[in-house]
Amino acid sequence: MKSSTFSHELIQAINTYFDGNGISRWANCEMLIKLVVAGVWWSASLLLIFVYGNSPVSFFFLYGLHLISHLFILINIAHDANHFAILKNRKGFFSKALTYSFDLCGISSYMWRLFHNHQHHSAINIEGEDDGLVTRGLLRYTNNQNHRFIHRFQHYYAFIVYSLFSLDYIFVKDFEGFFFPFLNGLKGRKHQPVEYVKLVGLKLLYVGYMIVLPIVLLDYAVGFVLAIFIAWHLLIGLIAAIVIQVEHPLRENEFPASKNDYSHFMYHVFATTSDHSPDSMIARMFYGGLNLHVIHHLAPRVCHTHYRALTMVIEPIARKHGVNYKQNKSIFHAIREHYGHLKNLSVANQAT
Repeated sequence: MKSSTFSHELIQAINTYFDGNGISRWANCEMLIKLVVAGVWWSASLLLIFVYGNSPVSFFFLYGLHLISHLFILINIAHDANHFAILKNRKGFFSKALTYSFDLCGISSYMWRLFHNHQHHSAINIEGEDDGLVTRGLLRYTNNQNHRFIHRFQHYYAFIVYSLFSLDYIFVKDFEGFFFPFLNGLKGRKHQPVEYVKLVGLKLLYVGYMIVLPIVLLDYAVGFVLAIFIAWHLLIGLIAAIVIQVEHPLRENEFPASKNDYSHFMYHVFATTSDHSPDSMIARMFYGGLNLHVIHHLAPRVCHTHYRALTMVIEPIARKHGVNYKQNKSIFHAIREHYGHLKNLSVANQAT
């Protein structure tokens, strides 16, 4: 069948699910609960640090409780907010305010939208275009990337690299993408003066309340607070990187040379993207819909709490048109596919 028929049927099915059933594409009750949980968790855990964090042990665990709230916010709230998928009016005050949930957790929402919305979503698994393939040469995700000696061992050390994910994003990647862009689509891009101010100012705000305030108000040594900050970030960085990376760089997915490799972008999505954990309650509560990633790329402005129902709509349509919809039973199966991909690419010119 023609690509136009396939794409038309998919779009029509998605629209029918919402319009035909009188369902909003934006936040539903489940998403509103997540918003409340995120707000209470972040504010209450931060307060607890300064009220009950007087001993090193209590400070360590309360600090970790707070940083895990950042992980929940990043995956479940900030991602949707910066796709403008929570509220219908993307220009409204609350919609714009929610986009800063990334900045609240140390990551520039402005740069994230450029990396993710502008680059990743338009060039999935394309070397030099997709932000998700950038590892500064530490890891090799595609045969289009040069093979280095260190890549022979990448399947052994990859998860150590992943533990640096959030620290790198906060202190290096945002600045690197802003001042020394490494993706073709961002090179030569001009930024408004206010974005320079927000980049530096919001980073300082994050460092201020996460590092400076505990030192000043609780009288802890600088090295002690920094050590705990880094230790917890290594954990949440590892979790975040795994949740994010086990949808695209897998053995079963393709890595096109350009955006022109497929007759329609929807074929590109199905070829380069895999789902996992479709029936997991843990995934539903904590993965922010990233585990149901095909529908996310097909309808990025739809709130993630609709993804499970929509996946059940698009899967039979793909099967009908002979399009391979790929799904791993659990995140552990997806991690195995990702590990196998890294192992395959550890050998020069090895097919995935």
